[in-house]
Amino acid sequence: MTLFAAIALLAAAPIAGDDPDAIIVEGTPLTRGEAKKRASEYVRRAGVVQLKPLARWVDPVCPRTVGVDDTVAAIVNARVRTVATAAGAPVAAADCQANIVIAFSSDGRNLARAVRRKAPEQFAELAPVARDRVLDGTGAIRWWYTTRDESRDGMPISDFYVKLYNSSIVSTQVVRALQTATIVIDVEQAEGTPLDSVASYAAMVALAEFRSNPPPPKESILALFDSETERRELSRHDAALLRGIYTVPADREAYQQRRQLVTTVRKSGE
Repeated sequence: MTLFAAIALLAAAPIAGDDPDAIIVEGTPLTRGEAKKRASEYVRRAGVVQLKPLARWVDPVCPRTVGVDDTVAAIVNARVRTVATAAGAPVAAADCQANIVIAFSSDGRNLARAVRRKAPEQFAELAPVARDRVLDGTGAIRWWYTTRDESRDGMPISDFYVKLYNSSIVSTQVVRALQTATIVIDVEQAEGTPLDSVASYAAMVALAEFRSNPPPPKESILALFDSETERRELSRHDAALLRGIYTVPADREAYQQRRQLVTTVRKSGE
């Protein structure tokens, strides 16, 4: 039975034989097609692998948390490393140069705007709608990335690339790699949310290129700040998606990667 399947619930009191007071509530498992449809919707709402192939870490991840004391920073950094390890992402040693920055701020919007003024290239890859959400949105967390294209062997390439066609597999010959990830957490908006939950959210969006479009999938930590959910940790869907991102061949077209990720998410509940 998949995660999406309805489950049978038994009454709290023991059920004995033909007890007329016994209450049994039964559900009908989802069909394979329905489960696939819901998994597809989850991947779409998460915002990974849209028009372009996915971008993930090739270099070992090295998180650095700023704007809080050392104790809190250590907790957040450790959570990112733990989630990265579970996903299969490369992780740097403790003494490393940060490529993931998690910034806690009393005013996330103004901090994002200040970064843009000083380093506008950081926002060059954002679509207009996403840029507006980062710079003008009122959400508790916002993020952006810089990426690079390289060959399957890790060599730099230009904007031009060649597709190699085999019998049944199409290789783009190109890998999209994350260079930096910046996550800004507005402490005013996030007030009252457990630190572990915020750290888990930050870890998830730090590990791959997420272009989430509201509303986020309910079966995800991405719904942490959505009033309709009680999600406080990475779901099985989230963990499966991250593992899938670091398992799927990077040199494939977006539709191929998306299809494999949907299958991975669907199977996570079986």
